[in-house]
Amino acid sequence: MINNLYKNLVVIGGNVSGLAAASQAKRVDPSLDVKVLESGNYISYGSCGIPYFISGLVEKIDDLFTYSPSFFEEKRNIKILLNHKVISVDPFKKEILFNNVSDNEYNNYKTSSPLNISGALKYDKLIICSGASPIVLNIPGINARNVFNFANISDAINLKSFIKKENPKTATVVGGGSVGLLIAEALNKIGIKVTIIETAKKIFKDYENEISDILADKIKSLQISILSDTHLNSIQENKTTGLAFLINATNIRNGISEKVEIETDLILLAAGIEANTDFISCSSMETGEKKAIKVNQKQQTSCTNIYAAGDCCLVKNILTNKYDYMPTANNAIKTGRIAGSNAAGNDENFPGSLGTKADKIFELEIARTGIGLENALDFRFDAFKITDSYQSHIKTVPGSGIITITAIADKTSKRLLGAQIIGKECAGKRIDILAAAISKEMTVNEIYMLDLSYAPGISTVLDPVNKICAKASSEIQKMKF
Repeated sequence: MINNLYKNLVVIGGNVSGLAAASQAKRVDPSLDVKVLESGNYISYGSCGIPYFISGLVEKIDDLFTYSPSFFEEKRNIKILLNHKVISVDPFKKEILFNNVSDNEYNNYKTSSPLNISGALKYDKLIICSGASPIVLNIPGINARNVFNFANISDAINLKSFIKKENPKTATVVGGGSVGLLIAEALNKIGIKVTIIETAKKIFKDYENEISDILADKIKSLQISILSDTHLNSIQENKTTGLAFLINATNIRNGISEKVEIETDLILLAAGIEANTDFISCSSMETGEKKAIKVNQKQQTSCTNIYAAGDCCLVKNILTNKYDYMPTANNAIKTGRIAGSNAAGNDENFPGSLGTKADKIFELEIARTGIGLENALDFRFDAFKITDSYQSHIKTVPGSGIITITAIADKTSKRLLGAQIIGKECAGKRIDILAAAISKEMTVNEIYMLDLSYAPGISTVLDPVNKICAKASSEIQKMKF
């Protein structure tokens, strides 16, 4: 056990990264007095599982919880303070101010007024794991009764209750990223007609066109409308038709703006997230992209006794060495553990991330790791991309499907820089092989030579991972001449 002079540790945030930080700090130094402040009513739940509660695949909301507050208090001697929303941090006084908030205040996603201070708490060391909040759209009608955010358990309960009571027939999802499409899928499964609005030129904008277009085609085949390059202007109640609301938007096609009106019973906001860090605005802590806190590899902020982890901080990109905003569950738990360990007196480094992630949407597995072609060129890699499609396993065995892979490689070093995959069963987890290869700076030829497993019902000879890298290696050979 470390002989720690700083015994009072406070953690802001009671989900993945915060609880990982608190638990690891206690393992390193059991004598620490650890308190976790959570602004909501719930801790330790899987946000990614919330759409499955809406669709009915997960029947009870309680099934999304991993641990209760009593578990941490009784088993790990960590104090959990629910409904404690931090409104400011004073690094010089080593003090935080907080409000005791209700569910309604919590779901406003806005910093509580500093005029309503419920209490203050001193700390020796502080770990900020405050997560992220939905980007607030400042447009007329955004607070209408049929408009829902979708970020936490309370949101899910309120939405499910509204659907059961009002029986909406149509819904509009604002946002074509992972969260927006998972919500769209959940609503589609329970018989609601869905329209998706996306401000970018395509859904899943961080994927290459060769991958995102396959997903878009699948969604459209289910009679779900996708309006890309479309900006929400206002929401107004259509009082003559009861439940329905009218969305006013602007769609841009070939450089020409066109007005769009959508009548809808339900509006879901999933237009992206940003770090939940408004409460540190008066402190000396440095922030960057998406208001996320700048940290070093020890998860230490610009204030030496304050650490940050999870979706509220930046993460080092292994490929570019730049600190980026990469809010993934794996990053949250790893950075949380590092922050907790170091706050308790250890000296550990978080090596960084490739932003590896996977989703299963409309029966398609879609995954990515590393950087895309545009990003690779921005960082002066001599990059190119190559795409091909393969069978998931031998055609004669029932269930075989198509896996499409895009690989981004560097012509000079022959290293793999990024990869993206879409397909049916077993497509998504293949990204892990490629993530491991990129992190070890393997060339495409070395990945082609990897001894991957084969069985008729599992893969082909060679595996699609081997095949795409063989093709990339061949392309590099051709480029020499």
